[in-house]
Amino acid sequence: MGPICAGASGSGPVHCQRRFDQTRSCGYRTAMRDKLRVGIRGRLFSAFGVVTFAMIASSAMAWVLFTRLGDTVDEVVGRNVSAVTFAAQLAEYGGGIIGLAPALAAAQDNVDRERVWTDLSERLHNMGQLLDSNSEDSDIGAVVEDFRNDVNALQGNLQTLNTVVSRRLFRSSQKRELGERLRWASSDFLNEVEPMIDDTRFNISLALSRDGENKAYLKEELVRERALFMIHADGSLMAELIGRAANIPDEDTLRGTELYFQEISDQINKNYLTIKAVPGALSLLQSIQDIQAFAKGQSSLFELRASELDDVNKEQALLAKNQTLLSHMDQLISKQVAAETSDALRAVERSRLSINKGRAWLTLAVFIGVVVAVPVVWLYVDHGLVGRLRTLDTSMRVIADGDLKAEVPVRGRDEIGDMATSLRTFRDTLSETQAELVQAAKMAALGQLTAGISHEINQPLSAIRHYSRNTGLLIDKGRDAEAKDNLQKITKLVARANRITESLRAVSRNAKHDLRPTDMVVVVDEVLALLARRLGENDIQTEVQIDEACRQVIAGQVRLEQVILNLVTNAIDAMKDAPVRRLTITAEHGGEWADLFIRDTGCGIPDTIIKRIFDPFFTTKDVGEGLGLGLSISYNLVKGFGGSMRAESVIGEGSVINIKLKRVS
Repeated sequence: MGPICAGASGSGPVHCQRRFDQTRSCGYRTAMRDKLRVGIRGRLFSAFGVVTFAMIASSAMAWVLFTRLGDTVDEVVGRNVSAVTFAAQLAEYGGGIIGLAPALAAAQDNVDRERVWTDLSERLHNMGQLLDSNSEDSDIGAVVEDFRNDVNALQGNLQTLNTVVSRRLFRSSQKRELGERLRWASSDFLNEVEPMIDDTRFNISLALSRDGENKAYLKEELVRERALFMIHADGSLMAELIGRAANIPDEDTLRGTELYFQEISDQINKNYLTIKAVPGALSLLQSIQDIQAFAKGQSSLFELRASELDDVNKEQALLAKNQTLLSHMDQLISKQVAAETSDALRAVERSRLSINKGRAWLTLAVFIGVVVAVPVVWLYVDHGLVGRLRTLDTSMRVIADGDLKAEVPVRGRDEIGDMATSLRTFRDTLSETQAELVQAAKMAALGQLTAGISHEINQPLSAIRHYSRNTGLLIDKGRDAEAKDNLQKITKLVARANRITESLRAVSRNAKHDLRPTDMVVVVDEVLALLARRLGENDIQTEVQIDEACRQVIAGQVRLEQVILNLVTNAIDAMKDAPVRRLTITAEHGGEWADLFIRDTGCGIPDTIIKRIFDPFFTTKDVGEGLGLGLSISYNLVKGFGGSMRAESVIGEGSVINIKLKRVS
């Protein structure tokens, strides 16, 4: 506290004595409160004891009640739960079989079939184990044999279904193989018939070129051509009918297609008699017979499809039987569950009577516990502790945000009251300390400007002394016009010195903490006037552009001057060794806010430290050149205006500080 008291503008001893008296008085009052108060710990222990007593009483009554209920529950569990669990597990396995059996019938290959059959086998095995494990139970042993008959029938039914599906898949494989061979036979047929058609066309063209000299030969060739065309069309149709037979959905359509195939086959044989003398007819006949072979015998595509349809019908019948068996099992399960439910309801009725006997006592115990706990928790903990802590937390956050006028309510003679008193003392001390730090920083900055200001004032004073002496000589010689001109120059020099001293006095005076409309142009001009000599010595060009719409902002003029003085001074220091030295101060508005930008072309700030430049006592200057408080104080002053400050920088190009202030509408 020594340095703070010493810098209090000539009132250091009085200020320190007053703070000492306040501290001593506060300590005396605290000691008296400690003798009279009951702390939070004592109150909470008392409340905890009352609530604990109520809980013990309620628990004792509940224990008696639940002991009675436990006896009834044990009876229910011993007689009914095992039977219901058995039924539920059996229903679960049966439900899985209901879903897997259609999947087995719908299997498209042996991999799917084996996978589904493995799952079904596992479920059937589990059902058998469940029946075996409960066969000795005296309560449900009578119904186990009924379930076992259904499970055995279900197992045999599913094994038959698996066999039928396996046979159907084998026939499907045969169909695919025959279909592939049919495509090759059809291709051979086309390779035989199409060259014969081309030869017949050639013969007809040749006969026509001879002007029909042999009309009988021409007529014979035309008849052969027509027969070949019909054989080509009917052979292709015959192959298509055989291929279509592999996927016909019902028996009647399959037999109709087979009859139609026979008609087409007879027609081809008839047309073959017409062309049998044509070269290549024997090879054509062989290709036709190869196609017809796919529709003859037990392994023909027609017979394979008929067998496959028969398997599908068997699968549907087996699935229906499977569903019947499972439905019968569901009926048995429902009957068993109904019987156990009836027993359980009787046990529940006995439990209800037992509960009614103890309900009145338990209700009374709970009521007593609530009557005791609610006031303790709601009135004392919530309002007396948590509510006061929230209020104290709100005050701390407001103070941390820079509002040193925030109200700190102090009530209650306990630890929270002590915390509130300490926070209020901290707020008052912090407010005084911040004002002293701001004033000390201003005086330090003014101290750095003393040499320049002395030079600025001595120049006009020397000129005034020179013009005054010359004016007296000119008056003596009667040269009044020249004397008047000298007096006007003296007036201008006096005004110049007055502006310098007024700027110095404005910056050095103590700041008031109220906020009011402030003219940024006036503030910037006064700061630049104070720093004019340093700017000139460092050959720094200045440019100021402040939008008229955001000229007036909400701030404190003296504190805003201090902020801009700190920022411009830092900018001058940053541009000492820069090749281009330019300071730009601009302001523009965005809605209700005014953005003030102070840009320099200095060395820039590294990214590793730019986030720390507003921390107290952080500085990159050499020892003795600064305390690291300028930017920290400026940051807090701007927050006190209700604004914000941020920095951006590029190494080697310069930095920009953005101050956001509320604009006067």
